[in-house]
Amino acid sequence: MKISWLLAGSLFCHGLWAQELTLTTGEYPPYCSETLKYQGLIPHVVSEAFKSEGVSVKFQFLPWKRAFRLSEEGVVDGTVHWYESSERRKTHLYSDPILSETYVWFYLKSAPLEWRGYQDLADRKLAAVSGYTYNADFFAAIAQVPLQVQFVTRLRQSFDLLLSGRADLTLENIDVGYYSLRQFYPVSTVDLFATHSKPVMKVEGHLLISRKRANADELIKTFNRGLAKLKASGQLEKMLLESRSGLYEP
Repeated sequence: MKISWLLAGSLFCHGLWAQELTLTTGEYPPYCSETLKYQGLIPHVVSEAFKSEGVSVKFQFLPWKRAFRLSEEGVVDGTVHWYESSERRKTHLYSDPILSETYVWFYLKSAPLEWRGYQDLADRKLAAVSGYTYNADFFAAIAQVPLQVQFVTRLRQSFDLLLSGRADLTLENIDVGYYSLRQFYPVSTVDLFATHSKPVMKVEGHLLISRKRANADELIKTFNRGLAKLKASGQLEKMLLESRSGLYEP
C-alpha cells in the first residue's frame, strides 16, 4: 500500500495522474498499422512503456503529413515514430530511440551478392522507390559510381523487377521488406529472396511530444523511463522477435 501511495503521489506531482495521451501515427507496417495486433510493434512498445509509468495512450492513424501537423499544432500530445530532423526538433521534444531500423540489400538467392561498398555495384541493376528517404551516400553514389537505378512508385514493383530478372537488388528496411514479401507472394516465392549481412544504413525512430504541451519535458522523461524498463527486462527484444516472426499479423 505504501508503494502504491508513493506512485500515486509521484504521478500527481508530475501532472500525469489518470492521464490518457493521444498520439498520432500512420500506416507503416509492420511497425505501425491499424490492421495489426496491438496496432503494430511501435504502438505496442510506446503503450507498454507509458503503461509501466501509469499513463495510458490511444493512437490516431492519419496520413503522415497530417499526423505530424496535428502534433505540431498541439491538437494532440505527440506523434510516433519519426527519424532525426533539426526542423522537427523546433516544434517537438524527442524521446530516446525506440528502435534502430536496418536497411539492407534484397536480392535473389540465385544471384548472390558480394558487397563492401557502392563501387562493387557498378555492374548491377538496382531498383528503388521514388520518395523513399534513402541516405545521402546512396544518392551520391548514383552520380559518382555511377549506379544503374530504376525508380518505381511502389515497393512491390521493386521485388517484381528482381523476380523478372530486370533488376538485381533493391534497398529496403529489413523488417518492412520481409513483411511486404509475405503480403505479396506465397511462401515458395518469399524463400527465393535473401538479404546481405552488411547493413547499408541504419536510422533510429523516436516518439515526439509537441512543445505546445505544458508538460512536454515530463512526458518525455516518463516515456524514457518506461522504455528503459522494457529494454532492461528483455521485453522489447521479445516484442521485436515476435513482430519479425509474424505474430502481430492477422
